[in-house]
Amino acid sequence: MTFNPQPLSLSDQLRSNEKHRRGWIYDALGVQPIVNCAGTRSSFGGSNPRPIVELAMRAAGEAFVDVDELAEGVGKYIARLTGAEWGVVTAGSVAALALATAACIAGNEPIAMTRLPRSCGLKKRVLIPRTHRFVYDSVIGTVGAELIPFDDLEVLATLAESACMLCFLGAAETADSEMSLEAMRERVGHLPIVVDGAGLSPGKPDPWLSRGATLSIYSGGKYLRGPQSTALLIGSEQLARAAWANGPPHLSFGRAMKVGKEEMVGAVVALEAWLTPSLRAKDEQKWLQLLGTIASNLSPDLVRVSIQPSSWSALTPRLKVCWADQRIRADEIVARMLHDFRIQLPDFYSSENIILIDPFNILDDEQARLVAGSLEILLRTLQSEVESDSEAAAPKPREVFAGLWESTVKFAGRVEEHVMTLTHQGDNIAGFYRGEVFDGTIAGSAMGNELRIVAKHKADRMEIYYCFEGLLHEGCIEGVAWLGAATRELRSPSLCKQFGRAAWLAKRSARR
Repeated sequence: MTFNPQPLSLSDQLRSNEKHRRGWIYDALGVQPIVNCAGTRSSFGGSNPRPIVELAMRAAGEAFVDVDELAEGVGKYIARLTGAEWGVVTAGSVAALALATAACIAGNEPIAMTRLPRSCGLKKRVLIPRTHRFVYDSVIGTVGAELIPFDDLEVLATLAESACMLCFLGAAETADSEMSLEAMRERVGHLPIVVDGAGLSPGKPDPWLSRGATLSIYSGGKYLRGPQSTALLIGSEQLARAAWANGPPHLSFGRAMKVGKEEMVGAVVALEAWLTPSLRAKDEQKWLQLLGTIASNLSPDLVRVSIQPSSWSALTPRLKVCWADQRIRADEIVARMLHDFRIQLPDFYSSENIILIDPFNILDDEQARLVAGSLEILLRTLQSEVESDSEAAAPKPREVFAGLWESTVKFAGRVEEHVMTLTHQGDNIAGFYRGEVFDGTIAGSAMGNELRIVAKHKADRMEIYYCFEGLLHEGCIEGVAWLGAATRELRSPSLCKQFGRAAWLAKRSARR
């Protein structure tokens, strides 16, 4: 009889003196780690905390503290670092926006606070430039606010008196120079202006507060390399304190948005490090070195490369890689790099024959050489594949998918009956999809009895995606629907499938 010992538990492996390779703990959970060339996307882990942040969090875990007293100390320390009146560490930037909204609606008045999101009788209108609408602004409504988009400064002036707050998306300002922060402040008087600058950089003085904002928001777990689940809300002491009161650990609206004492301390240390010029310069030097390593290890007969410098909105330099063969698509490279080599490239900000490489989360020169070598292998492989496909082109499939189909999608906890109308020319599928509460366009392809189509529905600030994959057999298409949503500017395969999958069955309709 063969004896198979039980594998060591995670706790046993953590206690052992054995030297582990990088990322081993994910393998132990059955998950393959990735080399992250996609920047600070939350979907891929944001960023790793600086070593000094990890030390700070470990030190904070060695004792207990009254969390309100900790918030007092943290608020004063953030004020010292940024020049703001006060600051709060929140459970991410969306939580910061929710708590800022709650502060502007209810302040710290107990009856109003404990009624949220029921806001009847309270001033609850939140103004936002229509060009500043973004996918996460829906959190404003969960607080009980009414979001009011506006299109010009004259309209803004007429709305200001009935509003409790103006929401301003920092990254959107460059697209419309007339709708500047200063111009809005001039129209709204003392109305609180909350700037969402989640992916941007704080400073001393803070760039938004010094221009007239009341509160500004920054992600703590991206460029600052603090705890991934944190953000900073800084500005007016009165409103920042009210935001803290509306959040954990208090019995108020934001109780679910919990942030731990270790994260609070870690976020403050991360902010301090980010605002240290010598550390910022060292980071920039490292990023340029990593991009140089990648560039020097790519063959000029395959690709052309150039370094795009960092800017106020893209805080790291990036390597632009382009190739001449238009048959090799960027989305295919992104998918194959992840599948074949576990290297995640940015899956947006690319075109048909261009990809970008972000160095922020590339750990060292060894990883940089791995990225370059893998990309070179893949490009040569794809070049060979497209040449072979061209030489041995298969005959076009029969047009078997055209017509009206009744589609059944089994979501978690519910089933919906939809209808799709398809046209089929060569490999290409097009048409329309109609559900219970939406309709949209279809595009995709077929090969033999295999169908891959995407149904797209235009929602308020997003596009909803149903990515269908199925096989035709005896008049039915059976397969899976991958579900997701993306903004129109930042569409990517990962976002289009972010909500998981549902079973899918389509039958030819007897209706005409």
